[in-house]
Amino acid sequence: MGNNGREAEDLILQITFNLEDRNKSIIVTNARKEVIEEVLEDWLSSQAGLGKDNSEANEKSEYKIEIQVDLSSDTFYTNSDTGNKGLTCGIIMDLLDRLNDISILELEKTAG
Repeated sequence: MGNNGREAEDLILQITFNLEDRNKSIIVTNARKEVIEEVLEDWLSSQAGLGKDNSEANEKSEYKIEIQVDLSSDTFYTNSDTGNKGLTCGIIMDLLDRLNDISILELEKTAG
């Protein structure tokens, strides 16, 4: 999952969701822990009204989702390997419900 040419100062949440053991799910981010819930809620709100996704969901034991926020325009960019936007939203809703139990790691800054 690339960064879509986004700038380093944008917020990035890299989510690994383990379907078999949801407690092994992690979020790697450059956002402060205090704002993660708000970012995920805002992302979910931004998905409302986008229409039904009839794409077949990928069946996997672990999914990767990357959400980036362009802070200059409050625009979200999303990459995922779920195959279906509804599944992606469901994963984010599950993470929100269990956010206090999810491991949150700091995103390491890369040179360049």
